[in-house]
Amino acid sequence: MNSPSKFHRQLTRGHHIGTTNTGNAGAGTMQRLRWCLVLALLLLLPTALADGDDDHGDDDHDDDEQKILGMDGEDLGELAKSLLIATIVLIAWKPLHIWLQKTGLKKNAERWGIKDLKASKKKLLRFNKWMLRIHIVVGTAATIVGFIHGIDSQMPDWESSAAWAGWLGLLAMSVLGGLIMWKWPPKAIKKRARALHTQRALLIITIILLVAGHELM
Repeated sequence: MNSPSKFHRQLTRGHHIGTTNTGNAGAGTMQRLRWCLVLALLLLLPTALADGDDDHGDDDHDDDEQKILGMDGEDLGELAKSLLIATIVLIAWKPLHIWLQKTGLKKNAERWGIKDLKASKKKLLRFNKWMLRIHIVVGTAATIVGFIHGIDSQMPDWESSAAWAGWLGLLAMSVLGGLIMWKWPPKAIKKRARALHTQRALLIITIILLVAGHELM
């Protein structure tokens, strides 16, 4: 028969494991909900941007409109939208990379023909750094093209304030991404920049403002 103290330790351990599993499940559910919200906003974004361009496209644009690199304001808007969607899609690589590093490579090593697990993880880390760079470069390009599109389509005013606020969100994420990627900032600044850059709330608010702003224009 187990002594009371031993039984108490077993019971406490079981409660701790149950609480941890419940907490992990709750965190996983919240993360899935955030991704679903981002996906839903992404589905709304193309329609909102297209509607915003159509509403004032017939009134303000004509054959004599000044073009930038052969593209008018609407074309620049389409390019900015595509770059933004590509930037967000690249975010999906992060959870995949974490899974591969923790369990994916180890569980599927035989199936994938991996002989040196340690070397494969190092290669995966190098690939992840390149994916981060691509994500930041594409996001910065979306910010720049979006700014040119905004200036060409509608200068900042009350009607376009929400869209321009969304652009400021893009600018903030681009600056934070640059701080992460560049070598000169101190580690403390890089750490804070990474924490802010990876906030899903900032991304969601930015997309909401862009969608709402184009609907209002």
